[in-house]
Amino acid sequence: MTYVSNDPSYWPTISFNIFSSYWNVAAGVVVVYDWVLTLGQEIELVWRQRWSLMTVLYLIIRYIGIPYSVYVSRSTTLQCANSSSLTISVYLLEVMPWVSLTDAG
Repeated sequence: MTYVSNDPSYWPTISFNIFSSYWNVAAGVVVVYDWVLTLGQEIELVWRQRWSLMTVLYLIIRYIGIPYSVYVSRSTTLQCANSSSLTISVYLLEVMPWVSLTDAG
């Protein structure tokens, strides 16, 4: 049976995770939008040209961020899931000092 806690001490953590996930989605949308806008130019100027070291470096830099961001996002989520509420509270105070951990309203 699953136990769901309604402890108010977790509310700032939940709010922070929701806020953070919205920013992650927004950043992903911006990256995809930029990629779609520049895809035609990339095909013309990079993919159809003779391959060189600079072409390979450009493609590595351009596309390595996608798997890296997925990896970082997953590891951060797993780390937060395994952390105690005290650790998350200290993290919240460091990242968002305006968050009041005593006032859940």
